Parts: sequence; structure tokens; C-alpha cells
Amino acid sequence: MTTQKGEQLAKSYIRLKELGGDYADEYSCAVLGNLAQCRFQAGETVAATLRFRIFENNGNSYQDVTAIDIVKLHP
Repeated sequence: MTTQKGEQLAKSYIRLKELGGDYADEYSCAVLGNLAQCRFQAGETVAATLRFRIFENNGNSYQDVTAIDIVKLHP
């Protein structure tokens, strides 16, 4: 990904699931910058700050979820 200034910006995706069992809500989130270079294992418990954005294009609505901060929690 390239910023408006032409700089390279790391981008990855992560799938986060709320606590609450098999039917808890899940979110597919974009992760940008230095946070995109961090790796998490499936099943790790984390606390995350998410930004939700909804936009319209050609009469269709889309939701964009970005993880702003992710912190590993120790059991």
C-alpha cells in the first residue's frame, strides 16, 4: 500500500473473534503500518481497538474495519 506522500505502508489482515463461544461475532480487519508486521497465533487472547467505517459506492453500502491497536493479553 502506498501513502499519499508516495511512501510504502505495510498492510495485512487479521480475523478477530469476540469472547463468547462458538457463535460469537467475528471481524475481518485491515491492519496498517508497524502493527501489520506483528504476528499473532490462532487462539491467542488479545484486546483490540477497532475503527468501523461505512461508505457507499454505486448505491451499495460497504463496511470497512481497521484494527488501530492490538495488545496480547496473558492468561
